[in-house]
Amino acid sequence: MVANLRYCSMHQTGRMTTIYYATDADLRQLVFQQERVIVKFTDQNCRICKALEPSFEALARHAKYADVLFLKMDAKENPVSRKEVQFSSTPFIATYRKGVLKDCGLVNSEEEITSMLDKLLV
Repeated sequence: MVANLRYCSMHQTGRMTTIYYATDADLRQLVFQQERVIVKFTDQNCRICKALEPSFEALARHAKYADVLFLKMDAKENPVSRKEVQFSSTPFIATYRKGVLKDCGLVNSEEEITSMLDKLLV
């Protein structure tokens, strides 16, 4: 259940952002509970991950993506999920719809994340 996950909430521009931190066990459950899920796999030493953090937070606040569950996972601590998405490096994004992996890959820009989100809404 989402309520049991650790999360960060940020109040910016009047809209709350909630991005949950998930584990392998959480992800398996959440992709079947939530219709649309986006996961950002990160590494604390990844400069691009840190640079994309404000963009990921802004997208989580965007009304267009209100029905998408935004998750972050530590790539090193979640080997089952890494294997499922054929993880290669960070920052790595995976999207799920109705329990099925829809898209995944390395990202380097907000535009690439937005493109994946837009495909998820179709």
